[in-house]
Amino acid sequence: MLLRQPVSASLGNYLDGRFVVPANSDVLATLTSPADRDDVIGTYAYSVQHAHDAVAAARRALPAWRRLPLAARSAILRGFGQAVAKRRDAFALAIARSIGKPLWEARTEVDAVIAKVDITLGAGLEAIAPRDLPGDKAAIRHRPVGVMVVLGPFNFPAHLANGHFVPALVTGNTVVFKPSERAPEVGELLAVCMHEAGVPAGVFNMVQGDGRVAEALVENADVDGICFTGSTGVGRRILQASAAYPGRLIALELGGSNAAIVTADANLGHAAREIAFSAFVTAGQRCTATSRVYVERRACDAFVSELLRLARALRVGHPGDSDVFFGPVIDEASRDRALHHAEALARTHEVLLAPAELDVPSVRGAYLSPGVFLARPAMALQSAEEFFAPLVLVEAVDDDASAVARANASPYGLAAGVFCKDETRFERMAEDLEVGICNWNRGTVGSSSKLPFGGVKASGNHRPAGLASALYCVDAVAQIRWPEPPNASALPGFPL
Repeated sequence: MLLRQPVSASLGNYLDGRFVVPANSDVLATLTSPADRDDVIGTYAYSVQHAHDAVAAARRALPAWRRLPLAARSAILRGFGQAVAKRRDAFALAIARSIGKPLWEARTEVDAVIAKVDITLGAGLEAIAPRDLPGDKAAIRHRPVGVMVVLGPFNFPAHLANGHFVPALVTGNTVVFKPSERAPEVGELLAVCMHEAGVPAGVFNMVQGDGRVAEALVENADVDGICFTGSTGVGRRILQASAAYPGRLIALELGGSNAAIVTADANLGHAAREIAFSAFVTAGQRCTATSRVYVERRACDAFVSELLRLARALRVGHPGDSDVFFGPVIDEASRDRALHHAEALARTHEVLLAPAELDVPSVRGAYLSPGVFLARPAMALQSAEEFFAPLVLVEAVDDDASAVARANASPYGLAAGVFCKDETRFERMAEDLEVGICNWNRGTVGSSSKLPFGGVKASGNHRPAGLASALYCVDAVAQIRWPEPPNASALPGFPL
């Protein structure tokens, strides 16, 4: 089923409570679908000046918004969640066309947006509840950070951005949101839902753009916090550009080269299924995708056989087809980069399943089949790079200590999965794995919206998500509270 729609005019940027098309744009970008290059989604104007205008609007709106009662802010954001739910099909279609996700997966992303609103506005606020320390006349209160910029990724253009700006808004911050330039239509829909929910002018702003617009936002001295999901390289540049603002919040969710460990006593069929899903869902374009697998040597042949059976059986095709597991990668450059990785890996690994460009009937798109590689004896897996493509590497290891050491031999530290029979064995390995997410008998993708999400090393800076998401959107304020002046006591040289 083709997803082509008539080309619609862009609404423009959402500034100070209204949509505005830039009168003088720095760039005019026409977007086509990676699943069907004949499907023109729209033309979008980028304006660096609008980026600065959005920050100024957010600054003006901050005092009134932060003083609005929490119940009133929450009611507006619940209305936002309801507006998203009302447009579930429109969101799914926009995600599928812009990113190439199959419709089944695009719908799960929209459902995650709705669920995340409920989680954040419910139990998520418990972490920042006013707290009085018993018997100590001490208290902890929280205040919003201020004007926050949210830079959204392409692979989850609605869910991951929503996971930043909803907790930011409910805790009294104002927001400037820049969607990925790969998914501007999704950004427009999010702004439409905010407007329909009645968010006051300037509290939530949305500006379309590429790296130039993002750079303008990062370099704006009036920005108090930046939430970014994307590559480690861009994360480093954000930190460098913010060096002059030591008080600025920088929340980074970055890349991963995630490992799974499979022991000989594991349920190998279950492990292969979980790892195949984690390696190939979203065409491998998840920061938590499994890219490395360390299998106890005596189980390696059986595991590899099942993994190959699953990989060969996966259906790759147009995202509008109901029986497709994954669609294209985001663009032809990403496909070519993945094939280049495969060529390099073939020099040190046995190619069990070679990735290849795919021709899908009736469309031109960036389609790529899965790739599976096995480390040759005495060769170490190439673990320094994030593939962000449907590629997975397998290596046989002799024991748990070797598996953990190989898993940690990466600059990244986002997610890991351990497949074994005994929970105590899992806990021993989990204690030594250098990651922010560690699952037992589960793959590396599909984190709970209630749990922290983030990594160590080059994978980010420990910013939480889930129930703790409100914590990084506020500053803690320490207070000593004396309802009545205490009795003065004499101090050397100090008058009573």
